[in-house]
Amino acid sequence: MYSKILYALDLDSKPHLHKALAIAVQLNAELYVGYATYMGEDYTDDEIYFGKADGDKVVDSKKKELENKLEALLLGTELSKEHVYVVDGPVGKAIDHLAQTLSVELVLIAKSHHHFSLLIKPDTLIRYTSHYDLLSFN
Repeated sequence: MYSKILYALDLDSKPHLHKALAIAVQLNAELYVGYATYMGEDYTDDEIYFGKADGDKVVDSKKKELENKLEALLLGTELSKEHVYVVDGPVGKAIDHLAQTLSVELVLIAKSHHHFSLLIKPDTLIRYTSHYDLLSFN
């Protein structure tokens, strides 16, 4: 069966996080949570527009905002911070890379995830080369 599961986190849905936790409990599997952000792209854009010092401040505030959202979302769950990853890059590639790095057997994606259609498409190169199952849920 599955011993390690990765949930591609939808920051705007605490109910989906609880559903992912329930699935992991049902399967008696260890749950990891991954959130893909493209901070590197933001950093470059902000540095160009605002200069290095001000660009750093803008990116730092974006990082702090993300940390606050994550903390609020994880509050009241049994997830430890060691099981939560924020990865940088295009969401499909970043989640795929994290899944392979963690050697998970199953990746969970809520259909509310804003990149759901890109992550779930069966004909994408990422899906052809992955070594894990993919489960989408409402």
